[in-house]
Amino acid sequence: MKSPSSVLLICVRYLGDTLLLRPPIVAVKAAFPDARVGAVVTAGTACALADLSALDEVIEWTPRGGLRAWNRLLCGNWDWAVDFTGNDRSALVALASRARFRVAYDRPKLPRWSLKRCAYSFRVRHRKYKPHTLLQRLELLEACGVPAAGLDFALAPRPDALLAVARRLEGIPRPMVLVHPTSRDMKKALPVAAVRAVISELLAQGRGVVVTSGPSPVERAHATACSRDFSCGLVVLSDLDWHELVAAIWTCGVFWGSDTAPAHIASALAKPSRVEFGPSRADHWHPLHAEGTWAVHECACLKRPSCPNGGPGLCLQNIDCGEVAKWILSTMGAV
Repeated sequence: MKSPSSVLLICVRYLGDTLLLRPPIVAVKAAFPDARVGAVVTAGTACALADLSALDEVIEWTPRGGLRAWNRLLCGNWDWAVDFTGNDRSALVALASRARFRVAYDRPKLPRWSLKRCAYSFRVRHRKYKPHTLLQRLELLEACGVPAAGLDFALAPRPDALLAVARRLEGIPRPMVLVHPTSRDMKKALPVAAVRAVISELLAQGRGVVVTSGPSPVERAHATACSRDFSCGLVVLSDLDWHELVAAIWTCGVFWGSDTAPAHIASALAKPSRVEFGPSRADHWHPLHAEGTWAVHECACLKRPSCPNGGPGLCLQNIDCGEVAKWILSTMGAV
């Protein structure tokens, strides 16, 4: 197959999914150093690709597309379009790119009329067992003749963000643990009672605690409830931008949270991490880089919706707070 002069990678999902696009971008650039490498991502998630030298162009896709995004797709003169998402929206993006070679994983059970059947010129069969999401993406590229270039995210904090975070963490005992108890999908949020019990034990042992959250009101309210009435040794940072969040995780010694974008940041930065998996698949999303562990809480939501919206899943109510605190304290002692 002729080497492409331009390659478009498509990932129109959430922030953590976009972060996992970094190693595939690096792999494509390593295979085709002279090619223009672009990415289509959901609007608001392009920050996860910031400062990535292998990336030449980012198109932010809104639910309705947007005239500017459509124009950049139609006029991009793409040779290849690689779809890592595999839904109707990403299939439409692949078609709109007008790439001569469009590839995605095969979905054999799709109805004949599905857009995902006719959007691609080449479809790759999944292995019987699907590995981690990042490895799935690299395997899709390998099927196209693009060898993996390792699992390096090329992610590092900006000096200005490190300075801004350091100022806000003055007076907090070191090493610190960063707790991220919230999620865009609040079914994956950690229960307030469990978080408060773990924080109480950490503060009693003289450890510093940093609590972060996403920007939505429900996430901020959840983080506030988890940290209310704690004063000395704890700080809540619910207004961080992407670069400050990366800097905060870099600064702290240990990460504890659920399966969210900050957990993937901690993994990419090789931070010791404990990640709680409830209504998400640990085999697809577990930390690949970080030293640490992940706990799987059996969840009926993986097979059918069973939890009420707006709060932590029922499966996460059985978190062993004593075990979590013990693991964090022992890990912090080794940091």
